[in-house]
Amino acid sequence: MIMRILILICCLLLTVSFAYAQNKTEEPDKDTYSVRFMRDAVKNPDFALGVSFTEKRINRMGDGVSIALLKIYDIDELKNPKYIKAYLPLIEAAFVAPRIITIAEDKNPKVTMFLLKVLQRDVMDEGLKVKISDTIKYIEKQIVKE
Repeated sequence: MIMRILILICCLLLTVSFAYAQNKTEEPDKDTYSVRFMRDAVKNPDFALGVSFTEKRINRMGDGVSIALLKIYDIDELKNPKYIKAYLPLIEAAFVAPRIITIAEDKNPKVTMFLLKVLQRDVMDEGLKVKISDTIKYIEKQIVKE
């Protein structure tokens, strides 16, 4: 009798653990586009670029930085000078060493260039236009070097 109860308990535990494991694989808690990471980085870019493990992650993202920014902000927020000043250094950091960018497609800055050219066209602040232009030139130079 005790043996049957123990076997029943083991079977129940296995069933529950399999159901839990299957549920975990169906709902992964994965930040595919690094949205949470980039949201935190934009809130405090000096910290993000000052701590080696966050800076390395940004350096390995390439075009993924701009993809995350497009997912975080709407168009008006993207054009907000406060946000531009925060995320331009992050975009530059993403292309410091294109050879270490993890995802091959993110080595090509198509989304980044699109974003920067829209900003360059639409931003009214001349100082920011210069910074955006400098960022475009920097990324083009980095891509040619690789």
